Amino acid sequence: MTQPTFTATLDAPNLLVMDVTGQMDSVAMEIALTMLVPVVKDMRHGGALLRASGVEWPTLGAIGVELRHWGQLMAMIRKVDKIAVLTDQGWVRNLAAVESLLVPNLEIRSFAPDAEADARAWLTGGAPQAGGTP
Repeated sequence: MTQPTFTATLDAPNLLVMDVTGQMDSVAMEIALTMLVPVVKDMRHGGALLRASGVEWPTLGAIGVELRHWGQLMAMIRKVDKIAVLTDQGWVRNLAAVESLLVPNLEIRSFAPDAEADARAWLTGGAPQAGGTP
């Protein structure tokens, strides 16, 4: 298990930026969810940029924490319309695609780690940068 890190900040009133690395365990997941609540409190129809680097599948304990906070998670997700995931990990891209299909009114798109400008343009409804590929 690699040490998990998680940060969440507002880059703009309706743009949440998160950085995740390592494997989330129950303690890290509890801290991450606790951090997110006040950050997204005033968001409405926002976007989220998720930089996922070196992410490992979460532990069963972390999944249990997510399930225990399911209502809180759904309330936070309702504040976001789009999530751009920056990753070069295939399983993270696949999981994002599945979640985009399963969660109503939420669109998730994966981008290469070096395509942050394209991801931000997509989140704000702007045109992608020249040469970028989502």
